[in-house]
Amino acid sequence: MTGKRDYGTFAGIVLSVAAIIGGFLLERGRIGDLGSLNAALLVFGGTVAATCMGTPSPILLSALRRCRGLFRRRPDGRREVAEQIMYFGTLARRVGVSSIESEAEALENGLLRRALLLIVDGVGPQEVQRQMQIEISAAEDQTDADARVFEQAGGYAPTIGIIGAVIGLIQVMRQLSDVEAVGRGIAAAFTATLYGVALANLILLPLGARIRARAKSVIGESELILEGVTALSEGLSLRLVRTRLETFLEAGEAVSLRPVSSGLIEKSERMSA
Repeated sequence: MTGKRDYGTFAGIVLSVAAIIGGFLLERGRIGDLGSLNAALLVFGGTVAATCMGTPSPILLSALRRCRGLFRRRPDGRREVAEQIMYFGTLARRVGVSSIESEAEALENGLLRRALLLIVDGVGPQEVQRQMQIEISAAEDQTDADARVFEQAGGYAPTIGIIGAVIGLIQVMRQLSDVEAVGRGIAAAFTATLYGVALANLILLPLGARIRARAKSVIGESELILEGVTALSEGLSLRLVRTRLETFLEAGEAVSLRPVSSGLIEKSERMSA
């Protein structure tokens, strides 16, 4: 389920950079003093290298793919999913479980599609629940691994920035006879530290936190599916199924029923006859 572009993420990055530059200018600094190609190459290149060394390639690629989705809004799909579950429950009660197979296969939500098809295949409630829990647990583990990639990178960046500062100070020590050059050299040396701390705290760590926040919403939707489909497989009344689903929605938000097509019912009845 894709959404519109999330300008909040872009705004956060822009505002963080603007805050640093604005604060520096208020201290009567010059923009040119913040620019250092050597420091940028050391910090950014060193952080990427350290992250690649400490992270298996499949996890690194997964984290980068997930990062792309952070720049798009993901609408809350819990209500839509709850209505779909109620629709399939109503269809199964009125026509039969086998009647939901064709429509279930066309669902965009993979977890809901697989769970409903398990019911069509006659899998028992406990096994349906077990299979769904395995999928949800695997998704949580993958999310944790992806978030840790950026969190680890956020730990490397400040340290590499300090390394850059030390390298710059070593060069400064060779020019102690020139006081003006020493001052410029020390300022340039600490630019690497600034890059490292800013990269970690304004980009990498927030990206990790955003992955976890986005995944929390997805897991909430998955738990709703788990509860709803398990209730259907147990043969509970639709009223009770609806009550369980509504506990996962906002307070006071009700689940409405999608009407079951009369043509679909007639077609299923002719096939069964």
